[in-house]
Amino acid sequence: MLRFLRLSCALCAPLFVLHSAAAAGHEKPVVANLSAYAPNADGVTDDTPALARCFGEVARAGGGVVTIPPGDYYLPGAEPVALSSHTSVFAHGARFHLPEKLGDKARLVCFAGRDIRAFTWEGGEFFGHVFDPALRENAWEPNITTRIFVIETSPGGVTSDITFRDVRSEGVAGAVVGVEGVRKPNNEPDVETYAERIRIENCTLLRSGKFMWDYGYLWQHLVWPEDYEPWEAERAERYFRNDFVRSGVSMTDGDDRVRFDNRKRPISVADGAEPKFALCFFGAALPKNLIRGRQYFAVESGEDFIKISDQPGGAPIRFEGASGEGLRLITNLQNAVSGLYAPIGAGAGKGGMDLQCCRNVNVTRCMLSALGDTMHIQRSQNVVFANNQILGSRMGAFFLAEYCKNATITGNLVDGTNGSRVISVERSCEDVTITGNTFRNGGRGSWINQPKNFVLTGNIFINNTTKCEADPRRGRRSFLTGGWESYPELYFTTYQPDGRYGPVIVRDNIFILGESCGPDAVTFAARGHDLHMTGNVFQGRSTTIRVTPGSEDVDVRENAGAQTRVSQP
Repeated sequence: MLRFLRLSCALCAPLFVLHSAAAAGHEKPVVANLSAYAPNADGVTDDTPALARCFGEVARAGGGVVTIPPGDYYLPGAEPVALSSHTSVFAHGARFHLPEKLGDKARLVCFAGRDIRAFTWEGGEFFGHVFDPALRENAWEPNITTRIFVIETSPGGVTSDITFRDVRSEGVAGAVVGVEGVRKPNNEPDVETYAERIRIENCTLLRSGKFMWDYGYLWQHLVWPEDYEPWEAERAERYFRNDFVRSGVSMTDGDDRVRFDNRKRPISVADGAEPKFALCFFGAALPKNLIRGRQYFAVESGEDFIKISDQPGGAPIRFEGASGEGLRLITNLQNAVSGLYAPIGAGAGKGGMDLQCCRNVNVTRCMLSALGDTMHIQRSQNVVFANNQILGSRMGAFFLAEYCKNATITGNLVDGTNGSRVISVERSCEDVTITGNTFRNGGRGSWINQPKNFVLTGNIFINNTTKCEADPRRGRRSFLTGGWESYPELYFTTYQPDGRYGPVIVRDNIFILGESCGPDAVTFAARGHDLHMTGNVFQGRSTTIRVTPGSEDVDVRENAGAQTRVSQP
């Protein structure tokens, strides 16, 4: 009976599109089959012209149905195929192949449209060659960006009723599904025009999304090359921000001057403790009172030297021993370490799906993995993300980005597999409920940044601090100390100097901590209000929940396996 209903729905779908097109004022919608437009269908010869003719005829008729028969189609992506409103595409069994070779900073879009209404795409597989740092040889450069579907909205335009169903991908270096409304100019949180009613159902998007190095990856390979294969260290040299590297550096026993040519792009005295003012050393032996990779600050600057301290404005360090030959330094650790998470020259299209300025979004029954962020939803409202599986993520696994409102995240299995944060809910998201999910194997815990009306109940968290492991393959070093990073499983922060957050409810969750979890399993920043954390269970080792002073109406109690402490970070 269920099979009959599915078949009936599939047969009715073209009729629905024809009716929609007729209702829009078009008398003769088209039913088009790509085979009638002479595709090459050999997987190596450009099929864009045949697709453009087929889709163009449907567009001129004001809508219709496109069938792409099973076969292998080649899409070089130099010119995207134009999508049109009131159109349904059925591509079950069709396999689309992207070029095996693309140049540096290449940009590719296969299908694109603007102000599209009542559009459905079902089926089809898309194959690319996203850069993989685990492989010595790669066909594509790290900064190549390939996107499959890009639907944009013009100021004052309308994008609505967009559905993608049963789409598959492997190795696409950009968003497979990208839908965007319009941000309000010069106003960061506000949206001028939402793309309305976006559905992504039963899609399997594997190793798909923009490639990202991850925070500190290249820096760590450059500063501790002995931990890696020679080809890995060589690749870090190639792709690092080498404009931040200074060579010919030396230090003498008993001196307090770091000697090098400081005339071109001189390093000035640090104006503060921010990472952009910090520097570190690598490449050769150091005096015994310095630590490789650790941040230092310039406290005096001349044409052929700087003096350094471990804090801005501190006393200059007098060296105990001399440096070795080949010593180098890296400036501006903010951009060289934390800022170099994406390749230089990479384009747009985070995650297998990239939804920005959308309203009434439903993502269900999908399987996702990526060599960057797995999925990206930003500035969107009325979001349901339910019953999906995230199978692996090099960086952020579940990524609800800035200024989202009214989101329900339920019934998902999220596996970060040593990615960055297993959950990111960033910058003033409001009315967010996360319940009944399993989050495991993330790298840097779960980051909740200045939320309003946030509920986290009935979830399971398993070892989401793998980036803290003292293992060069899994862990990540910190430029703050030169040692390994430290993160809690869950942490609440603010991004504005006077930012406040709350109410927050964290209740009835299970936290199974990894051995490398930081000293606190959960941290609450100051300036929260109505913070309630009760009835949670912590296993794996004894731990604490830290509440920074300066919050109001805090109720943190009855959390088995964890003690509560109130203190500054």
